Amino acid sequence: MTFFAALLLVLGMAHPLEAQTTPSVHGTVTQYLLNPHGEVDGLLLTDGTAVKFPPHLGIALASRVKPGDGVTVVGFIGPTTPQGRAVKALTITNTKTGETLVDQPPARRPLPPHLRGLTLMPLTVGGTVLHFLVNPHGDVDGLVLNGGEQVKFKPHHGGVVLMALGRPGVAVTVTGFGTRNAFGTVVEATSITVGGQTIPIR
Repeated sequence: MTFFAALLLVLGMAHPLEAQTTPSVHGTVTQYLLNPHGEVDGLLLTDGTAVKFPPHLGIALASRVKPGDGVTVVGFIGPTTPQGRAVKALTITNTKTGETLVDQPPARRPLPPHLRGLTLMPLTVGGTVLHFLVNPHGDVDGLVLNGGEQVKFKPHHGGVVLMALGRPGVAVTVTGFGTRNAFGTVVEATSITVGGQTIPIR
């Protein structure tokens, strides 16, 4: 059993069998992934892998890992799809510094959704689709544009968006609500326009 597997077992975060077989991925960080509230909730690696991590640990993650750093991620790897893959991380290690961040429950309860939504502002972004984002189930639930802006939508909209775009390299304009901060720009889409056709996202 590896050190990290033993640590997860001690913390009660994994079944003994899962702890022994939990896989890992290695890569270089391209940018932070954000939720619509602008909180860091993961990392995008250069191969397009989305590393998902709880947003209540986002500040701690950003303090330990920067774009350009190499990381080793231990967790649960979702299916590989033509649009990419995602990893639900249990630990993230900066391979240069050796610092490791472990998933753990929040110290206090988060704000309810109706209060968190007050921080969102109307935003419109445009650019060329650089990457599709997928969740750990393999569903498309977002885009990364060539300027680094992130577009988020619910997984049940992923099929419609994928059908309209087809592949990366397509120019889009996205309207919705989101956040701009030091970590980047993220928009929860209400509509996506491609080739003169506007797709409502409800």
